[in-house]
Amino acid sequence: MPQNARLSVVQALAELHRKQSYSNIALDQLLRTTELSDADKALASRLFYGVIERRLTLDHILGKASSVPLRKMHPLVRETLRVAVYQLLFMDKVPASAAVNEAVSGVKKLKQGQASGFVNGVLRGIVRRLDTVWDDLPSGDEGLAIRHSCPRELIDFWRRAYGDEIAEQLVAHINDTPDTFLRVNMLQTDDREFSSRLTEIGAEHTICPDLAHCFQLNNGYFLNKLASREKNWYYYQDKASQWACYALGAQPGEAIADVCAAPGGKSFTVAQMMQNRGSILACDLYPAKCETIESRAADLGVTIIRTAPRDASAPCPSSLRESFDRVLCDVPCSGLGVIRRKPEIRYKALAEFEELPQLQYRILERSAELVKPGGVLQYSTCTLNPAENEAVVSRFLAEHPEFSPRLLPLEACFEAMGAAVSHTITLFPHVHGTDGFFVAGFCKK
Repeated sequence: MPQNARLSVVQALAELHRKQSYSNIALDQLLRTTELSDADKALASRLFYGVIERRLTLDHILGKASSVPLRKMHPLVRETLRVAVYQLLFMDKVPASAAVNEAVSGVKKLKQGQASGFVNGVLRGIVRRLDTVWDDLPSGDEGLAIRHSCPRELIDFWRRAYGDEIAEQLVAHINDTPDTFLRVNMLQTDDREFSSRLTEIGAEHTICPDLAHCFQLNNGYFLNKLASREKNWYYYQDKASQWACYALGAQPGEAIADVCAAPGGKSFTVAQMMQNRGSILACDLYPAKCETIESRAADLGVTIIRTAPRDASAPCPSSLRESFDRVLCDVPCSGLGVIRRKPEIRYKALAEFEELPQLQYRILERSAELVKPGGVLQYSTCTLNPAENEAVVSRFLAEHPEFSPRLLPLEACFEAMGAAVSHTITLFPHVHGTDGFFVAGFCKK
């Protein structure tokens, strides 16, 4: 792969679309297999995610400027143009001449030299019209879709699900850079010591006032300056996941099951809330992921977690039936709440998610079999889709009278929405500053 940030991004984007893989995996592959400076890695990350996020916008601009339809262009030429137009529209510090010249030079290096004149002409035409490029957007949701690069299908879906005001806020913030949150490992340090150490290495941070042991970090690069032992003083975990752990209310000495545990963050946080006393069974479908959880738990000093490969949708083994005080059921979902982290999700057809609620319900039913009488069951997703959230919860309560709603101890989250405390809550990025997330609580009678 060429050791050049822009060329590397062009090739990675073409490969991503060819394989229809996940953006975070493709970016990790790009950064691992190219010898780029730290500055070029930052540029590559910005370009890679930026082009995916803004694809509808970029394609609209290119469609008006090019005589050749995008679908008929060679993939490397198409991605070269997208990368260049992204720089022209969204990166003020990149001179327009540099963006154009790099693109023309790039297609030659990628053995698409016959397209260099075409690329030059298209981009220079766009440069001449940069001041008016936003003036002729269509009105209504079509213009909203192009401006924010959010498919009309998703806009319409969120309007039906949450109303006009929330839907428009979700679209307006869909390309925001998500905040970086850390969870302090209280088994090896404390907030004061960790904060002092971050200050020493120049890592600007804020201690979240509404969530214990949660830090917001301005630049994760500085964490590279921590000593090896200090890297176990924290782990990345979004505030939404941390809120879900608090909602569970696990106590020292209890038996907890985390039925879809990978990559393990919730199990680690719950273990700390239990003061590393009691037991946590962390399960996942894949043995390799269970091994990863065990390894990371050992690094963090968590000793109460044991793992087991298990299909959460399969019948509950008799040895586990009614064995747990609290069961955490964070199910596979469509991921519509984490689009800011995985921008390609927005382009998926909503029909692809129609089978998920049945799987989620089956996992919830099987998880219910693990709960002791008087115990707690908690359901969660990282999606903004009532069919995967409220509908699953309503069906479960209707078909399982042995469970009743449990009010969630998340007063600050409900207050942020101006809502009364309930057994369900949806966390919105523009309201709570978190990923989009859903949590529901039940008690077994």
